[in-house]
Amino acid sequence: MKIMSSTFVRWALGGSVAILGACGDTADNTPVEQSRETRISALADEACKRYESCTGYGSGNMYPSEAECEADFTNKAGTLWPSDKCGSGRINNGRYETCVNAAKSVACGGGVLDVIAALEDCNSGKVCTDEPQ
Repeated sequence: MKIMSSTFVRWALGGSVAILGACGDTADNTPVEQSRETRISALADEACKRYESCTGYGSGNMYPSEAECEADFTNKAGTLWPSDKCGSGRINNGRYETCVNAAKSVACGGGVLDVIAALEDCNSGKVCTDEPQ
């Protein structure tokens, strides 16, 4: 699991995955967009609930506590979604939900292909496609 986490961070920070554009999608038109920070916190919460249901917390596990899991996923999402690209209501709700599902797969012991898929589904070029509000 530690290898998977470090691989995820390395890919996220290294920018090894090509950032894809909106590919013709339209804005999600959510009337009141949640803030970037709220979305990051919610993603971390969902991923860590999934992690707990799969492996549980404790010594010897990747995450000894929920707090450490949430801090790790919060940091990863914050890196993938910089405020200059993803603030001001730019997070597309449908793409955000796709990213949450990908993060849950990684949290539950997903392999390298799950990590790569999560990076593709969660990069700012895919998730932060709405116009600023």
